[in-house]
Amino acid sequence: MQNFNAITRRAVLIGSPGHQNNFLRGVRNDIGNMSKFLQSNKGGAWRKEDIVILDNPNLQLISMALRSVYADYLFVYFSGHGYTDWERGSRMLALRDHNIPDLYLLNSSPRQLVIVDACRSYAAPGLSGVPAFEDHVDHFEGSPAHELFNEYVACSPEGKLIVHSTQPGKVSIDSPSGGHFTQALLHVATRMKTKEDYLPCSIDSVLTHVPGVLRKNRNSQTPSIVHEEGNLTVPFALGSTQPALKGKQKTGSGELVGTLAITLLLTGLVVAAVSSN
Repeated sequence: MQNFNAITRRAVLIGSPGHQNNFLRGVRNDIGNMSKFLQSNKGGAWRKEDIVILDNPNLQLISMALRSVYADYLFVYFSGHGYTDWERGSRMLALRDHNIPDLYLLNSSPRQLVIVDACRSYAAPGLSGVPAFEDHVDHFEGSPAHELFNEYVACSPEGKLIVHSTQPGKVSIDSPSGGHFTQALLHVATRMKTKEDYLPCSIDSVLTHVPGVLRKNRNSQTPSIVHEEGNLTVPFALGSTQPALKGKQKTGSGELVGTLAITLLLTGLVVAAVSSN
């Protein structure tokens, strides 16, 4: 039997909240919630030492981090300010000392997923009610999730994907509890139901349900895969046979479960998170 413990994976989580009037209060929560998700069984049971967190880094620090994290699979997450370079059409990310294209976050690792929660226009993000990410993630002692995730990495062809939280020219909404997109993404990812525990759920299948969660919270953002190389099949989440919530909705590589009542922070409005079609 092949030992998949030799498979290497690394995650780089980048929080770039800006400053003064442009400071994004939810970035810190986005980074913390993404780290919790990765370390959970549903996120692939990442080891803490394989996750690098960069808090408001400059270009030099990001360059050094990306040069030092070659792995069989690299996951990069960015939360902060961004915009579209209208002359070149580049998707730009704002650091505290430079603005960089999102392609800069790709390195020589053969398999890589980049997820960006940032605006794609010059407009500053607004603040409104948002469902707080709830840590409904399972942590079982002796779980096979870590080695199974490694196996999925080993079986995946080489490839790279970049996902953005919104469309060109649109804003990505932030709130004190975190970005709307990131919270919706993790809300969906922790509720994917499969016929067996720890079956893979692709980023495509998770993204299918995110716009519905956003719309129910009065947010019209539509996330999308904006860059693709090869045929990456490393899962974003691992499904569960046990529904965390009532109800279900079918998806390509699993089912999304849930009709959780979510209290919006600023409006007090209660909405249904995800329901059957």
